[in-house]
Amino acid sequence: MKNFKFNLSNWVKKSSVKALVFGFGVLTLSSCLKNDNDNVAPNYSALAIINASPGLQPFDFVIDNQIVNQGSFDFTERLPYVNIFSGNRRIGIYKDQTADSIKTGSILAQPGKYYSLYVVGQPANLEFLTITDSVAATTTGKAQIRFLNLSVNSPSLKLNYGVDSLLINNLAYKNHSNFVEIPGGKRYNFTVKSDDVNGKTAESNVLIESGRIYTVWASGLYNNTDSLKLGVKIQRNN
Repeated sequence: MKNFKFNLSNWVKKSSVKALVFGFGVLTLSSCLKNDNDNVAPNYSALAIINASPGLQPFDFVIDNQIVNQGSFDFTERLPYVNIFSGNRRIGIYKDQTADSIKTGSILAQPGKYYSLYVVGQPANLEFLTITDSVAATTTGKAQIRFLNLSVNSPSLKLNYGVDSLLINNLAYKNHSNFVEIPGGKRYNFTVKSDDVNGKTAESNVLIESGRIYTVWASGLYNNTDSLKLGVKIQRNN
């Protein structure tokens, strides 16, 4: 959580009375709480936020009128879990250091559950995609992996974890697989690709640790060839 980070006097000159009310709401810092052990307390849930929107301007993420990021976070970056009151929580993204809303919505959080919320789509058509995370213990010597397709305009994609070693197949945009286990303590070359022989491919080589839980997700704009092109990101959930 962070304090109100921009110059209040300058902001007041540029903002409406409604925005001013929002600003003082941020100052209260009463909704997103952690216990001493950094675990989800009773009647609380845990939420991580990921910027999966290629080309989106810098923004602040707000839960119940409180900014949860320490600074603006870039495309593909993740904010680690914060504890929130369970129930229906108001969420939104706002232009960096302003009270100008980009998108608002809500999340219904169940007590004791862990969630990842992805800001997805292109800036003109943003969505909030919330999925439940695994907190189950892995088999000794194994790691849990799931695949999430967030590459805008992509066909169904598959995830390989070695040469022709198919892990998850035929995953449509904004869909995710269940968690599967693979041996931990070794490096994998994860490859995301379509079934089309002429389709785009992205890969990432990473060490997968035993006992860890990961989300591998396809990022970017499928049809681009610049820095926002199809990519593969490895997100550790624990």
